[in-house]
Amino acid sequence: HRIVIHVLYFLMDFSILSIKASVFFYFIFVLKATAEPFLAPHDPFLRHEIRLLQDEGMLNSTINSWPLNLGGLKSEKNEQQWRHDLLGNKMQRENRSGWNSIQSSIGISDDRITSRSFGKQPRGSFTTGVETSWMNNRFAAKLSLLALYGVENDWQGRKDEGLVLDSSYIATRLGNWSASLGKVDRWWGPGWDGSLILSTNARPIPAISLDRRIAEPFENKWLSWIGPWSFHSFIGRMEEERTVPNPYLWGIRIDVNPTILDGLEIGMFRMMQLGGEGRPEGLSTWVDAFLSQDNVGANTGKDPANEPGNQLAGIDIRWRPWEAPFAIYGQVVGEDEDKFLPNALMFQYGIEGWHKWTNSTIRIFAEYSDLTSTWWTGDTDIRNVTYGHHIYSDGYRYRGRPVGHWADTDSQIVSLGGFLQYNSGVGWGALLRSGDLNEDDSGNNSLSNGVASDYFAIEVFNSRSYDMQNLEVQTSLGWEEIEAKTPSLSNSGLTFSVSVTKLF
Repeated sequence: HRIVIHVLYFLMDFSILSIKASVFFYFIFVLKATAEPFLAPHDPFLRHEIRLLQDEGMLNSTINSWPLNLGGLKSEKNEQQWRHDLLGNKMQRENRSGWNSIQSSIGISDDRITSRSFGKQPRGSFTTGVETSWMNNRFAAKLSLLALYGVENDWQGRKDEGLVLDSSYIATRLGNWSASLGKVDRWWGPGWDGSLILSTNARPIPAISLDRRIAEPFENKWLSWIGPWSFHSFIGRMEEERTVPNPYLWGIRIDVNPTILDGLEIGMFRMMQLGGEGRPEGLSTWVDAFLSQDNVGANTGKDPANEPGNQLAGIDIRWRPWEAPFAIYGQVVGEDEDKFLPNALMFQYGIEGWHKWTNSTIRIFAEYSDLTSTWWTGDTDIRNVTYGHHIYSDGYRYRGRPVGHWADTDSQIVSLGGFLQYNSGVGWGALLRSGDLNEDDSGNNSLSNGVASDYFAIEVFNSRSYDMQNLEVQTSLGWEEIEAKTPSLSNSGLTFSVSVTKLF
């Protein structure tokens, strides 16, 4: 059984080496056309439009698990009352066979960027990169080479900068399934400012993945009520610079849009952190983790050394009632397990509304995230549990940032935001965030480590395209304050970013 694990280990290493080797060939070929089958979780305005299509009944798919497969986003009707068509333009550019044109980007920003919502904010004070992609009827690949400079040290004093291959992948189509190797951003859940389980806050983890391409419903009459459904799973390998180097991260998610209640979307998920240097990695460990036999006293006996690892699990729901122009959504994640049910719970609640005008559409949302840990049994709340673990002391974090919500453990955040998308393609957005970071004044927190802080931030951002010049420009400007109980740890200042992308 160890052979299976080491084969996976080898494949991940080999995939990254193969992508690096492809850099050389990339600069040799003359590249034409455009081709990419996936939509990365990088554009909130595009997501806003896809949401409109879904809520107006023009899409019949699951859209809370990103990246999205373009094959499942074909509009069934052409009756939209708005005139911007970001998705149509994207599909026209990307959903063709062949090579992609060279795309280059450059970005500057303050190196703070504490809060990372759905989008693609620069990860350093200066970033630059080139990328291209290729696709035919069965295979697809993307090569993205990014240089990061001026990255702020993380909460443990580490600096994550240099050349990276984030957003690169190799994928193949297997009927209505796709398998891939690479480093891609993922976002699970209906939240706009954060996801408790998986977001773009941390850099993408190198992983092998299996995904259902098109969320078709079951044809069987006994199962057809489930509606469109999708399945996503990946096994990733985390970084070496940890207390337990190179553990695995295994994620599983199922999305359904049941027909028993119009406008209802449900996602169920699990995340398992296991293995790593000095830890058991055999087949029995993976089986025990999958069967939730990973607490002391289960299959592990009384020896913590035999525990498979760390787990999180939960559910998220979004419901648009009675075809109204608003929806409510929520997410609950358990950091522990009790009688096969998630426990030590954290919560997210949100409401969003939208409106269509003659020349634009608008969406506003309010979102509350509580990353303290609450026992569903009614026991006293506990602290320093969320995203933490007694074996994996670096916790549910990758390269210094939580894999889930950016606010990290024992934090409570209220977010208010909105998007205004014009028919011309110009988009404006705004976000206001306020709350408490690490409110118990102790424990690990990547933003406010070992101390409680008051957090406030406001941001205005803009996205626009210049089609004649094949140019896209994103800008943002804001203010952020982290007022710690220890004044020397307080931090406040202007936040800004400018990103320019050019297609050659």
